[in-house]
Amino acid sequence: LANALGENWQDEYYIWDCCAGTGNLLAGLTNKYHIWASTLDQQDVDVMRERISNGANLLDSHVFQFDFLNDSFDCLPKGLKEIIDDPEKRRKLVIYINPPYKEATNVRQKTGTGSNMSGLTKGTPTYEKYLKVIGSAARELFALFLMRIYDEIPECIVGQFSTLKHLQSQNFKLFRKAFPGIV
Repeated sequence: LANALGENWQDEYYIWDCCAGTGNLLAGLTNKYHIWASTLDQQDVDVMRERISNGANLLDSHVFQFDFLNDSFDCLPKGLKEIIDDPEKRRKLVIYINPPYKEATNVRQKTGTGSNMSGLTKGTPTYEKYLKVIGSAARELFALFLMRIYDEIPECIVGQFSTLKHLQSQNFKLFRKAFPGIV
């Protein structure tokens, strides 16, 4: 990221890990005033807060429970909501994620019908909103994360740590069309 955004990127940009889990990806970041961490499970929030009490470089008020695929951005902490709502600040927002890689196991299994779908069920707003846009890629949680980011947080920067599956698979044909610039 320093190569793309500059050596002082952590002081010039805001960082939101919207699927932080216990916050391991955030280790090594330096400006705790610019870091936000949310996760689906309250248990993970508790772990991050315990890590803060033991010296982790995060602010307690910037760590919160949030279901990124289903909760409204109106539920975000005030400071992060202000960044998302302000086009200039939003251009300085880095969505810094290692999203979940859960999927329906085969074409006959619909998203949300198996225990492997943890938190996402067929009929949820994000799934229904993007199903027609990205087709079978909607069976993949990470694809839904990326689609919501692209659609609802325009002009932010995505720092994604993943494989290039969405560039290779036939199931991602519509997904690739939804993102100009993805080859």
